[in-house]
Amino acid sequence: MKFGTSRRLAKIKKADVITYTIEIFIVIFGITVAYQLNVLYEDSKDLKLEKGAIEKVHTELELNMKDFESLLDERKELLENENQLAQILYSDGYLYTEGDLENEEISKYLFAINKTYKPNIQFEGLNFYLNTNYTSGNSSIKNDLITLKNKYIALKEVALYHASMKEKYYNDFLIKDVDFGLQKVVSYDRIKSVEFKNLILNLIENEIELNRLLEEVHEVALDIDFILEAKMR
Repeated sequence: MKFGTSRRLAKIKKADVITYTIEIFIVIFGITVAYQLNVLYEDSKDLKLEKGAIEKVHTELELNMKDFESLLDERKELLENENQLAQILYSDGYLYTEGDLENEEISKYLFAINKTYKPNIQFEGLNFYLNTNYTSGNSSIKNDLITLKNKYIALKEVALYHASMKEKYYNDFLIKDVDFGLQKVVSYDRIKSVEFKNLILNLIENEIELNRLLEEVHEVALDIDFILEAKMR
């Protein structure tokens, strides 16, 4: 082979290498751009889905707070009636000079406290959001919602336990002495007993704890509601 021919082949090979390199770069660049665009699309889609999930949590939270707020006043009134009944029972007749008047007051509060108020807590939307993995940008919100969920569960368990205990001890204790259908007291003997007085005190303690939990959950819900509203803007 002549020397000049070798130089031309070398030039051709060098040109081919440059062409191949450019083509590979274009392919890699195209794949990278396509990948980044796909990532942006997926992130945008996830953000929309997450926003929709947050809006559902917010709507659910608003419903729960309305329920909490309605229960706060009712439960405070219930506790006040229980305190009034306890005061009459422990006065041993000193508050009223006439026995019939005392019995009338006992009867009034006896039926006034024969009720339970349990929060109707909804957290399906909250559970759905906590089980999703749209983005990692709202980890603080998820932590707040986990805290709220735990408080929901604690409140629900205490409320159910309190309702069952009230039915078991309060209603069963009075089953022979009170006609709840006619709201009439048949006998006041057991109602004025030490056993029933202690039962009312335990009832009051449980009501106080339940009210405390209700107010605590309500405050946490208010804080999270403010955060969610800011997130939806």
